[in-house]
Amino acid sequence: MTTTWDHLAVFSFAVLLPAYVRYNYPRFQRALAAGEPGVRSRQYVKTLVRQWILALTAVASWLSAGRPLEALGLGRPGGTGFWMGVALAGLVVALWRGQLRAALRSEAARTRLVEQLEAVAPILPSDEHELRLFTALSITAGICEEILFRGYLIWYLENYVGILPAVVLAGTAFGLGHIYQGRTQALKIVVVGILFGGFYLGSGSLWVAMALHAALDASQGRLAHDLLRHKG
Repeated sequence: MTTTWDHLAVFSFAVLLPAYVRYNYPRFQRALAAGEPGVRSRQYVKTLVRQWILALTAVASWLSAGRPLEALGLGRPGGTGFWMGVALAGLVVALWRGQLRAALRSEAARTRLVEQLEAVAPILPSDEHELRLFTALSITAGICEEILFRGYLIWYLENYVGILPAVVLAGTAFGLGHIYQGRTQALKIVVVGILFGGFYLGSGSLWVAMALHAALDASQGRLAHDLLRHKG
């Protein structure tokens, strides 16, 4: 059963946070365009801190209600479903890497990748220092966003609409939280969010989705760093 604290927690990360990010992103872009030193690094650090605060607050609220961590997807990993999830996640990563390597062998494909990355270039790392921070942020997002949008939000919505609609709605909320990146990118993230929700349900654990989420984000940062740095 949901409580007032659950309503407040969900409102904070599923409504207030996306609204703030949407408001703040143009300011960040203007600061970046003006050439302010360290603006991207500061943005990474602030985002990292916000995500940990929200995730830890949500976990504290969860525990204060007397709920076990296992019900949030944070129990001890194991079981057939978990290992099947690990295998499936490994397959997804292998397929993605294979397709990427094949694409990078084509100059036309490399150009298309650069064009796609340019759409979100403001938030992508441009030097080694930013890449290290982006990797830390990727790990943070893998942990914190999965706790919030898969573990907590799916449980919350399931109380009202059932499990499968909850997975779709949580994935949609996850994508809309990235609407500042543009509609096309947000739609892709909706699909990814639903996929992560499927991994969560199938494995019975957030650990698989966390690892996959962090790995994909970090590899995108590395790809952007390498391609955009050498595009000239």
